[in-house]
Amino acid sequence: MRRGVTLTIGREAVVDFTLQVGSVAQEVTVNAEAALVSTTNANLSYLVDDKKIRDLPLNGRNYTQLALMAPGVIPIIEHLSRNDVSGGHGLKMSIGGAQSTQNSFLMDGQDVTDYSGQTPGSVAGTNLGIDAIREFTITTNNYSTEYGLVAGGVMNVVTNSGTNAFHGSGFEFLRNSALDAKNYFDPANQKIPAFKRNQFGGVVGGPIKKDKLFFLGSYEGLRERKGLTYNTPVPNTRAHQGYLPINGVEQFIGVNPGVQAMMNLYPLPNGPDNGDGTAQFINNPIQPSTENYVLGRIDAQLSDKNSLYGRYVFDQADVIRPGQLGIYGTTKYGRNQFFQLALTRVISSRWINETRAGVNRTYGNFDAVYFRDVPVSQLAVLSGRNLASIWDITSPSIPTSDGVFIETPRRFTDSIFEFADNVSYLRGSHSFKLGGIFKNYLANPRNNRNYMGTIMFPSVRDFMTGTPSQILAQINDSQLSYQQYLFGWFVQDDIKLTPRLSLTIGLRHEFTTVPSERYGRAASMKTVFDSGPALGQPLFVPHKDNFAPRVGLAWDPFGNGKTSVRAGAGVFQEQLVPSVLRYTYASMPHITRSFTLLAPGTGFLKADPSTVPPSTATGLNYQPNPSVPTRFQWSLDIQREIVSGTTASVAYVGARGEHLQYNPGINMFTPTCWPNNCTDNASYFFPAGPGIPRINPRFTTINAHRWDGNSYYHSFQANLTRRFSNGLQYQGSYTWSRNLDTAATSFASGVVSLNAGGPQNPFYMRAEKGLSPIDPRHQFSSNATYDLPFAKSARGIVKAVASGWQTNLIVTLRAGVPFNIAAGYVGTDGLGRSRSGFSQGTAAADRPSLAPGATIRTSGTTAGCGNLMPGQKLGTPSLWFDPCVFILPPAGTFGNLAKNAVIGPPLADFDFAMKKQFNLSERTNLQFRAEAFNVFNHPNFGNMITPIFAGSTGARNGSAGRITDTATDSRQIQFALRLSF
Repeated sequence: MRRGVTLTIGREAVVDFTLQVGSVAQEVTVNAEAALVSTTNANLSYLVDDKKIRDLPLNGRNYTQLALMAPGVIPIIEHLSRNDVSGGHGLKMSIGGAQSTQNSFLMDGQDVTDYSGQTPGSVAGTNLGIDAIREFTITTNNYSTEYGLVAGGVMNVVTNSGTNAFHGSGFEFLRNSALDAKNYFDPANQKIPAFKRNQFGGVVGGPIKKDKLFFLGSYEGLRERKGLTYNTPVPNTRAHQGYLPINGVEQFIGVNPGVQAMMNLYPLPNGPDNGDGTAQFINNPIQPSTENYVLGRIDAQLSDKNSLYGRYVFDQADVIRPGQLGIYGTTKYGRNQFFQLALTRVISSRWINETRAGVNRTYGNFDAVYFRDVPVSQLAVLSGRNLASIWDITSPSIPTSDGVFIETPRRFTDSIFEFADNVSYLRGSHSFKLGGIFKNYLANPRNNRNYMGTIMFPSVRDFMTGTPSQILAQINDSQLSYQQYLFGWFVQDDIKLTPRLSLTIGLRHEFTTVPSERYGRAASMKTVFDSGPALGQPLFVPHKDNFAPRVGLAWDPFGNGKTSVRAGAGVFQEQLVPSVLRYTYASMPHITRSFTLLAPGTGFLKADPSTVPPSTATGLNYQPNPSVPTRFQWSLDIQREIVSGTTASVAYVGARGEHLQYNPGINMFTPTCWPNNCTDNASYFFPAGPGIPRINPRFTTINAHRWDGNSYYHSFQANLTRRFSNGLQYQGSYTWSRNLDTAATSFASGVVSLNAGGPQNPFYMRAEKGLSPIDPRHQFSSNATYDLPFAKSARGIVKAVASGWQTNLIVTLRAGVPFNIAAGYVGTDGLGRSRSGFSQGTAAADRPSLAPGATIRTSGTTAGCGNLMPGQKLGTPSLWFDPCVFILPPAGTFGNLAKNAVIGPPLADFDFAMKKQFNLSERTNLQFRAEAFNVFNHPNFGNMITPIFAGSTGARNGSAGRITDTATDSRQIQFALRLSF
């Protein structure tokens, strides 16, 4: 028996041994761990084994959290107001500086990304099924040509299988608010928000027929009632009475009868006053969640050379989320199903063939619910439709819609049918692998944009006077059905040039067909000058010459397997499959009838749907022949086993992204320099006035989809790992990175709230080059497991009580991430235009200017401005940055502030667990666990999205710079019991 070699996903082990001549009955078993230093390939990867998955404290038992332990992997934390289904629900992450849509998530080699193209997960925000997982790897750079479709990283989960021995476990994890700490923003005079969570289930596996047929089944359930903490601006008590401060003097404005029903729905504030007619409202509504997860797997050993397995996953969840003001709320329902069959054939000692076929079907539904007695008849924009419209105040941002997006209701049903075949061949010093893949994508989105009706008010004053900037509504339902095919092939050769030097060379080629709407209902515009969208034409024709070469070198300089120097480079491409279009579903002009009123003045339209004529106010334009998003990756790293079982590594990792997606509005008001001398950002000037035409006067807005953004990523990565030995394992990683981009990653990366509004000027993207919203400059992550050495030699009751204890720890320290500053100004020229005059009905993309001689500060004190008193401390949740350093640019021009110019709060999180194991018999044990998340109760503040200026007055927003939520929960304690056999 040779111990010391275990093959894990994507790893190679070189083992030299000699077999002596023996009898037929002798058996050779390979059973142990491979060397920690990789001397055969240049892949940068991180393995999470079953011990870490079982032992480390995981909030919600979400195993994808452990991917954040790898160097170069950071989470993307969205703002609490992001409450939708289009962006998916799993833990979004950036791998090696890539956008969150550019990663691949595999289970046993099958694509299990959801309809958003991101981390799989339920609408409850979890990834259950830990007990059915054997291990997973996350590969961050220079991976094999076997993997494609994406330009970021690859996470591959391997599920457990049955064996000849029956085995399994049952568990119950319990949490409630009795031992939890308050959120930083919970009022001191109120109790901790209610919380109760039960996670329970089990797994069992064993033989159906000894040595031939095995089964494994797993179930996990989640039942949760979570108290949320909201801290939201609302009209203050005086505003309810019709009074509003103007230039520091309170004046009587009154409340227009047309908005009185809306004003009555606003709760009275119970928090601090902002000095601009608003004050904070803090509440703790209950959010119930339910989830059921099932996994089943059958393995068959057909012969000595042929094996087959089938695996099915069913994951269903629903969440009812109350809104921030208790007016509206949302219901989310999701169902994920993954099925795969895989056949492995050992053709000969040189040839192995792997064949896989699978189905990935994900579904998400998002709808509105009323939490208060909403007077539907008074708030319905469309008569005859029993739906109250939603409304929002732009500046200061008062999200009255409570997370009910203008696309509500919306639904996504996506299916991916996948077939792949790979062949491995060994000959001499060469190890060849080649294969092909076919995918059939079916996407069935339903997006009823403005089906409820949407009313937009630029400011509190405009709301009180009943002067909206826009009223929008869609007349009829919208349903689409897309189909698209993907074809790909790859070839790779791992060559042992010398006993110390290995070379990997490979090539991958993939392409997709033109996305088509199966019933001819999709329409788009070829250019911004088209008279209208045309039905049935291709949305775009993607390039097919997508060749991706990759090369890697691995050198063992001393020939003892304890040191390696590795280098690699390659091309990695993201294919334009339906998930890339998920945000276009909301803006695409389908065969629908809608209307948009611009600056309607006082009063509200209630339209009869049968009499409202169709409107082509919004258009959609695709880049006609886009190149696929491409990242050129390279790395150089050194690994060293510094002592037995402990390795250290340092690496330089870089990437250059091209053809990245962004989604600008392109039908601007005609500037004075158009189309002759607009050579730089400063030369654009947009005259005010109602007579200024747009580039295409037939439309108000034309949403474009472009693939010509760029990104630039450089990083230093270090890692220290001790394999579990003598009761101790630990691992720590550090990443220094700098990530710049020109693409507006608000859609492409899922960071909707951190970079809202898209590019300020899509016709001069060089001015958009700046910090990426996925760029924390420093990140440190570590984890450790230690078996306490108590009473190991004791007997009886002493051993039963004092032995079997284990401690586990996860530490995360991360610098703040950049976020965007919006001007927030909407003009008074009757068109609802932003300060630059470029945009229509929203000021989200406009940035302010930095005052001459001023610098952006998050420390020190403010000199004061407007209603902001001087001397207030910066870098606190009350005032994170100094809003007084920003000014409005001259009317008709863009601000000079760079994109994502402010760095948000840092994060520090410590999770701790204690475990006691009682050995009931040789094969049965009982574990008791106590886990504390954010054990030191450190408040980690979220970023803010508050604009600097308020509405059409240009007055400073009293809540600018104020943080109103946390990026992580306060301290939470969890107990668990697990019975294993």
